[in-house]
Amino acid sequence: MALGFENERLEFKNTVAELSEACVSIAAILNKHKQGVLYFGVANEGKVIGHQIGKETTRDISRRIYERVKPVPYFEVETIEVEGKTVIKVTFDGKETPYSADGRYYVRSADEDKAITQTQLFTLVRSQSPTYEDWENTLTEYTADDVDEEILLAAYKDGMEVKRLTEPYGDKETVLGKFNLLRSGRLTNAGVVLFSKRKPVTLKLALFATDERITILDQEHFKGNIYECIKAGRLFVHKHMRWRAEITGEIRRDIPEVPVDAIREIVINSFAHSRYEHVVTAHEIDVYPRRIDIFNPGNLPETVNPEEYAGGKLKSVLKNPAIADVLYKTNRIEEYGTGFRKVFSLCSEAEVKVTYSDDVQGFTFEFGRIPLTAEYGSSALDGLDDMEIAIYKLLKKNDKITADEIASKIAKTMRTAYRGIASLKEKGFVKRVGGAKGRWVVLK
Repeated sequence: MALGFENERLEFKNTVAELSEACVSIAAILNKHKQGVLYFGVANEGKVIGHQIGKETTRDISRRIYERVKPVPYFEVETIEVEGKTVIKVTFDGKETPYSADGRYYVRSADEDKAITQTQLFTLVRSQSPTYEDWENTLTEYTADDVDEEILLAAYKDGMEVKRLTEPYGDKETVLGKFNLLRSGRLTNAGVVLFSKRKPVTLKLALFATDERITILDQEHFKGNIYECIKAGRLFVHKHMRWRAEITGEIRRDIPEVPVDAIREIVINSFAHSRYEHVVTAHEIDVYPRRIDIFNPGNLPETVNPEEYAGGKLKSVLKNPAIADVLYKTNRIEEYGTGFRKVFSLCSEAEVKVTYSDDVQGFTFEFGRIPLTAEYGSSALDGLDDMEIAIYKLLKKNDKITADEIASKIAKTMRTAYRGIASLKEKGFVKRVGGAKGRWVVLK
């Protein structure tokens, strides 16, 4: 079996030690041709040298590709015999360009992987998809029967309460028609993502033990329509925020570390200005000890930043006017162009640091969190460092967990895990009952 020479669709690597470079080649080939093949155990000139296969070799390759190449393409990893020697063959394809490797973008040129300039990258992105407005008004195969009428009715009532909607509800077909989400008996794409009961939008939710994406304490891949996702996202953040109590006389007020109205604005903004035309579209909310990240796969207009909206220098640019119009009429958006202004004002008053980043993958808004203090409802964990907190939460979640499992989840050595457990025992946070086959008891 002749493998030939490297070209724009074919790449050779000597060993899996070159896996990082292999991921770059996969992304580059996908960006140029949307499919390709890569071999481990083959020299650059096509000479088959073979590769030693361990118990976890193919699994490790799959995991690394999955983690490093974004969005994740379709790929298969298999071992085959070539000239009497074992090699590893990776076939891959995908149409959701642009693809990145470790956050960087490349394109294939002959047998080389070349970095994409910012201008080339924006050109590539624009060439792959229609405008947001064209997409959201395109008719689908779905009808009014695919709409969750309970959510539609509740949203309509919200609009009537603030008098943005004045006529009685009637029936779902009439309402969807008034919203311009139903034509000739078929839902538009905007109608599907707003109200469909087919769960068209994915929202990834995660709580991390440390500020690195290693140990996950709580996670969910939530699927629903925009209204369901907005609710799920807000509830997840509220659940994992720190709160403090302020008591005046007999009245108690619970005050969050980040203003809830600021969270609400950014979560809704995320779904109002996102991209929905790709199946792999996923929003993401990540809660870390020191920050809360809210990501949406959409972008600000080029050369624009949120402060310009907040300062009133620019008028709102609606990426999805049909979706934004419905969110406004149902009182999810208060007034066009005022969201960022409100967020910056609320956070400035609460002394909460806010930052953001905008790249080809999407827009991320970051809220800084209040430091861990007794005042903000975390007195039980005072005196613990990040590693100890991570171990404490794992023990609280699973009283049968082993030191080996803890080490794996926090990505540390067994020695480090034992040291953290011993520290928690010494500080009186946990104890062990029942010996080797016993369980953990959380004391604080």
